[in-house]
Amino acid sequence: MKKTLVMLTVFAGIFIGGCASLKLEPADFSWQTEEILDIDNSGMVSAVRYSVAFNVKPLLAKEFAADSLQAKNTKEIRLLRDKAGFYYIVAKNFKNVYIFSQTEGGLSMEKAVSVSQTEMADPKFNFNTKTNAYELWNGKEKYLLTKAGISPMQGGVK
Repeated sequence: MKKTLVMLTVFAGIFIGGCASLKLEPADFSWQTEEILDIDNSGMVSAVRYSVAFNVKPLLAKEFAADSLQAKNTKEIRLLRDKAGFYYIVAKNFKNVYIFSQTEGGLSMEKAVSVSQTEMADPKFNFNTKTNAYELWNGKEKYLLTKAGISPMQGGVK
């Protein structure tokens, strides 16, 4: 009886220990450069290098709600992924930067951050290796990107 109880305790310990969750830390999901992705006729973009693909039609409809022609004429997006795994999306003529997180089978919008009252003419993402910070450049304006949003940076683009 005692032997059986000991064996059950050992097996229970192994079974329970085997079910514990495992977390591998730290992890770095960042991309050092932005990806410029062409939008195909079905609204899909694909970054082969990073094995990611998704449909941007709902995003374009949100950004250009009042102008479906503008949505249709948008041919590319700019995509960046930070260390924590958040995706940042912007495109020419956007007024916002969109921040997404990965969900099962898709991307879920965390936040739409207003950058400009007017359309951005030439937005670009940058990773500043000196400060280890992600930036958005819009002409001479420069913003710091975080999952919480964006903030203007002093000095602008040089």
